[in-house]
Amino acid sequence: MNIGMFSDTYYPQRNGVATSLKLYKTELERMGHNVYLFIPKLSKNGVHEETIYQFPAIKFAFEKDQRLAIPIKLDVLRENKLSLDIIHTHTPFSVGIKGMFTAHDFNIPCIGTHHTMYEHYRHYLPVFIRPSLKQTQKGIKYWCEKLNKVIAPTENIRKVLESYGVPNEHIVTVPTGIDTYSFRDAVKWDIHKELSIPSENKVLLFVGRLAKEKNIDFLIKVFRKVHSEIYKSTFVIIGGGNETETLRQLAFDLGLEKDVVFTGSMSRDKVIDAYKGSDVFVFASYTETQGLVVLESMAAGTPVVALGKMGVYDILSNSESGGIMLEDLNEDDFTDSILKILKDEKIKDSLEQRCIKFVDDYYSIASTAKQISTVYSELIEKKEKIIG
Repeated sequence: MNIGMFSDTYYPQRNGVATSLKLYKTELERMGHNVYLFIPKLSKNGVHEETIYQFPAIKFAFEKDQRLAIPIKLDVLRENKLSLDIIHTHTPFSVGIKGMFTAHDFNIPCIGTHHTMYEHYRHYLPVFIRPSLKQTQKGIKYWCEKLNKVIAPTENIRKVLESYGVPNEHIVTVPTGIDTYSFRDAVKWDIHKELSIPSENKVLLFVGRLAKEKNIDFLIKVFRKVHSEIYKSTFVIIGGGNETETLRQLAFDLGLEKDVVFTGSMSRDKVIDAYKGSDVFVFASYTETQGLVVLESMAAGTPVVALGKMGVYDILSNSESGGIMLEDLNEDDFTDSILKILKDEKIKDSLEQRCIKFVDDYYSIASTAKQISTVYSELIEKKEKIIG
């Protein structure tokens, strides 16, 4: 198959969509397919890969790390020069709309993945251009219905889309996979050594954008209680974002400035080693369509304590997962769950083994890429029958 993927983000940007797109491209190509990416030019020098095509782009005024593409008609999109069999959009915005128009122009099946709960991100827009919750939901419904199929990463997200009015038969659930093989390599980047953390310290870890919806301030307050019980402990926060200075100030105000370590963004190889070198991964976001960092931590064998909302619920509600799921943002409940793991090696070891097996069994990229290629094939076959 010749597959065209359209996205607003891609590696080396560090977010769930960029990571999943790179993994799917690699795995689908390994399966023998040709995958062509269409993305904004993410930096001055751009991305230099033969199968990646870049639109001119400008910085998003309200989130400087993001880019808005100017979707001009690239030469390879004229007369379908790449002989695309299917188009997969990963955004409902400018690049995704370009993908939909291209699919329409050449009568190519078009599928999309609902990666982001956009209604929880409206606060990034000024009030005078901010859509209402109802308008946002209507916009998502409209985008989904213009596609031949929409992929929901979890059953919970499928239900959300149905609640917006998207027909059940229009949605297919395919989880985003993890490159489990990358988590089996030997550790090269030692989190204790590289961040000057005493070897005897227990390490709590968060990975992700430093943004309000991630509730990292809550996690820092939880760590304060953990630290009062286990003094030799450190909270490592990996990622960048517009809440960085606010969170640094909170750590300082709580007297934790030496015990909460902000690393900024890091390469994925180092992040994987950071998972492996940590004792517990903590997560309190309520907006995740799936929560790839939760799966990554589990793939590394690091137990998870997380808020069970949206996509994270679908992962941790499974009794085989090996993670601890909490229903609400309750500091005492989070603290007790973390201490339970840190104070009992038998519990920690048991959770580690269950985590690894669970991700291997249900969320390997090899398995989920096969599922996606099957969806592609069915849509292409259906389109050919209609034409025929």
